[in-house]
Amino acid sequence: MSEFDFGLDRLVIGLFTGLTYGMLAVGLVLVYRSSRFVNFAHGAVGVFGASMLALFVADWGAPYWVAFVVAVIVAALLSGLIEVVVVRRLEGRPSLVGMIATLGLSQLILVSALLINTDGVSGFTFPKPTHLPTFQVQSLPIGTPYVAMLVLAPVVLAGLGWFLKHHRMGMAIRAAADDPDTARLEGIPARWMATLSWAIAGGIAAFSAILVTPTTTGAGMDGLGPDLLLKGLAGAVIARMSSIPIAIAASLGIGVIEQLLLSNPDTRDLVTVVIALIIVVALLRQPQLGRSGQDKGRWRRVVLPPLPASYRTVRSIVWLPRLCVAVGIMVAVGLAYVVSNDTASVLTLVSGYTLVGLSVGLLTGVSGQLSLGQFAYAGIAAAASVHVAASTHNFLFGVLCGVITAALASAIVGIPAMRLKGLALAVSTLAFALATSSWLLRQELFLGDGLSPAKPTWWNYPLEYAVDYYLFALVVLCLGVWIANNLRHGGFGRMVQALRDNEHAARAFTVPNRLRMLQLYAVSGALAGLGGIVIGHGQSQLTVNSFPADASIEVVAVTVVGGLTVTLGPLLGALIIVGLPALVGMGMVGQAVLAVAWLLVVIFLPDGLGGVLVRGRDELYDWLARRHGIDPLRERHGVFDVSGQASSPLHEKPRLEGLVPRVGASARSAGPILTVDSVSRRFGGVVAVDHVGFQVAPGEILGVIGPNGAGKTTCFEIVAGFTAPDRGRIVFDGIDVTGATPEERAREGLVRSFQDAALFPTLTVHETLMIAQERAEPTRLWASALGVRTAERTKTEAADEVLERMRLTRFARHSVGELSTGTRRVVEIACLLSLQPRVLLLDEPSAGIAQSESDALGDLLLGIRDELGTTMVVIEHDLPLLSRLSDRMLAMNLGRVIAAGTPDEVRNDPAVVTSYLGADQAAIHRSGLRLATGADDPDPDPLVTRIQSVPSR
Repeated sequence: MSEFDFGLDRLVIGLFTGLTYGMLAVGLVLVYRSSRFVNFAHGAVGVFGASMLALFVADWGAPYWVAFVVAVIVAALLSGLIEVVVVRRLEGRPSLVGMIATLGLSQLILVSALLINTDGVSGFTFPKPTHLPTFQVQSLPIGTPYVAMLVLAPVVLAGLGWFLKHHRMGMAIRAAADDPDTARLEGIPARWMATLSWAIAGGIAAFSAILVTPTTTGAGMDGLGPDLLLKGLAGAVIARMSSIPIAIAASLGIGVIEQLLLSNPDTRDLVTVVIALIIVVALLRQPQLGRSGQDKGRWRRVVLPPLPASYRTVRSIVWLPRLCVAVGIMVAVGLAYVVSNDTASVLTLVSGYTLVGLSVGLLTGVSGQLSLGQFAYAGIAAAASVHVAASTHNFLFGVLCGVITAALASAIVGIPAMRLKGLALAVSTLAFALATSSWLLRQELFLGDGLSPAKPTWWNYPLEYAVDYYLFALVVLCLGVWIANNLRHGGFGRMVQALRDNEHAARAFTVPNRLRMLQLYAVSGALAGLGGIVIGHGQSQLTVNSFPADASIEVVAVTVVGGLTVTLGPLLGALIIVGLPALVGMGMVGQAVLAVAWLLVVIFLPDGLGGVLVRGRDELYDWLARRHGIDPLRERHGVFDVSGQASSPLHEKPRLEGLVPRVGASARSAGPILTVDSVSRRFGGVVAVDHVGFQVAPGEILGVIGPNGAGKTTCFEIVAGFTAPDRGRIVFDGIDVTGATPEERAREGLVRSFQDAALFPTLTVHETLMIAQERAEPTRLWASALGVRTAERTKTEAADEVLERMRLTRFARHSVGELSTGTRRVVEIACLLSLQPRVLLLDEPSAGIAQSESDALGDLLLGIRDELGTTMVVIEHDLPLLSRLSDRMLAMNLGRVIAAGTPDEVRNDPAVVTSYLGADQAAIHRSGLRLATGADDPDPDPLVTRIQSVPSR
């Protein structure tokens, strides 16, 4: 094996290139801090600036340094324009949408750069800086591009650092990035500061690309965008997308590592792989980066809701979709007998892209996770299928092995990816895609220098011709669409949506998040693998060029343009983005037009072109329903006043008896049903919970009070299993559950609620109650994929009964996000009861509800305890409500229990009074609270009087 070159010359070149990567990383950090997502067009903006310089210098003969300044300014203006025209229009939508939009911009900008740079100026032919000295380090000549990096990069970085720290505009940029709302209150135009950040980042990207391009040894500029982006991302991710000095230092290290790898013939192809590993390791050390919590409440519904039951009584509505599917299949089959082999090859490619697009629809559309590595799984599956089919002479066995290989590859990548959501998952899968195309698929174990794939055989008839093979691709496509549709619209898709909307609430309803996400990665990988197999076996010579890294970006475009809302959206997108250019033969201009169309769809049509068709379908169904005397408005939306008191089910007495089995005496333990034994939890230097302990007897209601920051919710998080204690233990019904997951505790009957009662905003009330039925009827992946409806029917019937008993039937088809807080709280309680709880942990159940509903809520909770025997621990700030509910009460402050006893004893404990009002005796006296001494206040506060006068139980 060859050795690495640790010479001074390599070190110097590595530091020079690292400086340039550091500049790129700085731009990525600036954009992320202002917009909270990665600008995947960042490298493309830099390439555009480099193309402008090539145009000015090589074509127009402009002086280099004048062209340099102008090109940097043009790139800065372009980047600022992107923020104004595109990013602002996406405000309020998930960061995932912003990243998808920049993917489209990346394609458009790269095509525009190639149109500008018509002479193909790149690599050694790219203009080099002039009027700079050259020198030699050992045997390595240092040209003017490296000298320019050495001289200019420190100057630009120092200037940028001074600007951000000391200039008024720079400080405004930092303030707007840290807290836009507060910045606006201080008179800082936060939006324009974001625009300025984007402009600075664009100029820096052009600066980097202009100096890097002459050192790329003849590489084309069209491939420079993703490669440059990846190297800049490595430094930015190590810096946690926040620290500019760390980004620069990390990038210097990246540059040195790259040069060391290039110095060894055995490792020069591993540069992308090593950088990808660095990115993944850096992300795993900071899993909070890119968490999707910031997108909570921003998601749209991406799975079509079921039609109203009354619509299914209209024969034309029932048979119309079946007729359309049958006609579509017949037309697709008929094409095989009328088109040429060239056209059939294009249709096969469309089928392959559609299958990969179905995997994107599941992963990105349903779960809200952006993966940029789906075509890598397609390539892996194709290679495995071809090898196995050739060695076993069994085509179907080869296909099966290819699908399994892709599923395993996706699941393996998914193991760390379960911690890398949002931004982090997109970055890590992009790195995986680039590493796969640049190294993995080039190995002899996979595609090597090329393979000759076998063709399938039907009844001893080999499908050698493209028109025959297209029929095989069509059969595989129909299979993939059927499975994807079953998954999207069955219990599996519903659980994935729930995890996307509110992971903690889903886990509290016994949905195993790790298992379901791992299954999702495996299934999406298998679908992508099917697409790769269709593409791979359809070619006469299969090479790594059949699965380029940018195809993973293109397949995202296919899915988004077609529409994430409908299963067949990727087919529509593939016909337009893949099929149309191949059939018509679009040039660069046509590709630019397609890229613009992609961008416009992302901005103006959130549901894609498929969403337009769905709206047309709904109007047709509504027209057909009206012809049969059905009111579409009432059937689809119901009629109720969200804010009105009469609409709230809290004011209607539910039928609780018989809803769930009454909690009986436990055979495990005759003592307390719940024991919290001296638990503690620190977050850094902050003590959130400090040796908290209490016991709850069966059937008891224990109230917990304390000021904000007292540690009450953190204590609940520990009891429910969402936060691990540093010390102490949780004993539930005689069993130590300290190490149990939230799902395991919920299945045993230890169930919690959440302060906001947000539940799953994009799911309907009926679907939310079906999620709560997972404890009794867990969804099986194979059953959901095959469309087996037995468990679904059972859950539907159970949900219908709960809706009727809890007076929620009229809200069944409404999404949870449409409901008032009081109604959402009843829905949440209905879900909790569906879990057959033995102990309910209720976190501020009256938060956000109207005062008029508070008494009704108290009646409901008391009814649950009295009629179902449910034990409760209730955190509440409404002292009259809590005093009415509680048998006992405890108070917390600064993470500790400071009082326990009857409601009256706790309310009037001096430590409790002090924790709420401080040690100021005058303030205590003015508050009207009576201390244990019994001193009376001559003029008590009415609210406090009400608190004291509430009878305790």
